[in-house]
Amino acid sequence: MKTYYPAAKIINDTSAHTGRFGKVVALQDSVITVGKLFDSVPSVDDITDFDSILPAYFGDHKSIQLKAGAEFFGPFSVVVLDSGTVIVYRL
Repeated sequence: MKTYYPAAKIINDTSAHTGRFGKVVALQDSVITVGKLFDSVPSVDDITDFDSILPAYFGDHKSIQLKAGAEFFGPFSVVVLDSGTVIVYRL
């Protein structure tokens, strides 16, 4: 079964990005943290203390290293880039 992604977003900052994402592709060597999929995710504007939501959205979170061109498949709801540049595809 082929998955279609209706939109994509390039991320090159360290802000939290929320939405319904299905895939991440590293445009250069990158380090990311992704959160599990939830039916409802707070808007980034509603997050005043990002560290306080880490346990709920990431569990025992770990960063994932991606070489340029590598793909990481979801679904997931939160993407935080530690370094590099990635493109995330929405579901």
